[in-house]
Amino acid sequence: MLNTMLKKWWVILIQGILMFILGLFIFSNPVEVLAGISLWFGIIILVTGIIGVFGWLFAGSGERDTGSLIWSLLSALFGILILSNLLAAMKAVTIIFGLWVLFTGLSLTTNGWSLKKESSMGWFLLIVGILGIIAGLMMIMNMGSGAAGIATILGITIILTGIAMILLSFAKKAIAGKVKDKIGELKSKIGE
Repeated sequence: MLNTMLKKWWVILIQGILMFILGLFIFSNPVEVLAGISLWFGIIILVTGIIGVFGWLFAGSGERDTGSLIWSLLSALFGILILSNLLAAMKAVTIIFGLWVLFTGLSLTTNGWSLKKESSMGWFLLIVGILGIIAGLMMIMNMGSGAAGIATILGITIILTGIAMILLSFAKKAIAGKVKDKIGELKSKIGE
């Protein structure tokens, strides 16, 4: 294990660089990212429904629940509907995401309003909350804005993860060098 830790720092570096590049790709292709998220959402729901149906079929007669069969069939049907109308799924994802941003903005605004007299942080929360409300409404009203919002948050997250992995690789390399030096020192002391 020590050998792997000492020699494979560059794998983390390559992963970090690829994550950074993926983040840049996401920023430049927000609609495609939204389409991909919607496609995966549909596939996951369809597969979940199919697995539920098979689980019901293979269950013993005393263990079969009609409610779970109906839920599984409805899930599979919903997955098929999503996959057959990806544009509607993309709109649904942007509305759900927009609602989340809107309600987060409302919460921040409320908290910021109550804290603004006590701390400058209250004003910060209030401003960020108002921007969140505006962004949430834009995402709900316009699928392009929603796609851009989702891509921005996802892209920032992936870019920051890539940067963290790059920094981790250099830290791992530095630590590996120190460990090798200590092992060398110990071997030389034992050999004396």
